[in-house]
Amino acid sequence: MPITNRAVLIVSGGMDSCVLAHYYAAAGFQLHLLSFDYGQKHVKELTYAERYITDLRARYSNLEIMHDTIDLPIARLLADSDSALINTNRQMPHGHYTDDSMKATVVPYRNPNMLLQAATVAWNDHASVVAYAAHQGDYSQYPDCRKIFVDAFNTLLSVSMEGQQIEVESPFMRFTKAQIARLGATLQVPFELTWSCYEGGSDGLDDRHCGVCGTCVERYEAFRVAGVPDPTAYANDPEQYLHIPGRADQ
Repeated sequence: MPITNRAVLIVSGGMDSCVLAHYYAAAGFQLHLLSFDYGQKHVKELTYAERYITDLRARYSNLEIMHDTIDLPIARLLADSDSALINTNRQMPHGHYTDDSMKATVVPYRNPNMLLQAATVAWNDHASVVAYAAHQGDYSQYPDCRKIFVDAFNTLLSVSMEGQQIEVESPFMRFTKAQIARLGATLQVPFELTWSCYEGGSDGLDDRHCGVCGTCVERYEAFRVAGVPDPTAYANDPEQYLHIPGRADQ
């Protein structure tokens, strides 16, 4: 039988995932956190996931909080993909996200792959919940961040195995990035321990976000709109890119 206060969460090194982990920990869930190395350029994010999870464990010492990183061969299987996130020959779009530039960062079947691994772990752990941090801003170009996908995936889980009910949740589905930042602030999330930049600290940036890629601009804008202090060190001022639309053909 599933344990109702046990959850398996898919977490990257980003701010949304960090808020997700704090959200479920604050609700009293025993957690098994899963991160994935799928060949992403910004694999640096996994180091930051470990940092905020260490902080989470210290804060919620009454909870069992496990963390595993799983290797997925997505980049190898999609060697000819146009995704700028996994194809080293594609330049990362700079400027504020547009439908065009966001589409350039789509990784085909990324979330279904991750969720299937998470569901397998949930089965082993007798967890009742699998969750990930899809939000409103992902909706337009990421098919696997939409309610119709979550509903379909839950149907798949319900007919795949008998005897245990596992439910995929996406509690931030209707949240803007700014609303997630506000929620994180109320939960005292250590945003300084998170990593968003798709440039991954390359080109001599070290631990500074580039400030020009779409996810950096989105992160900066979220803190700005939410009125939450932004602890991020940027190599370039994202304010200058707020009104520059990103293009996928750079």
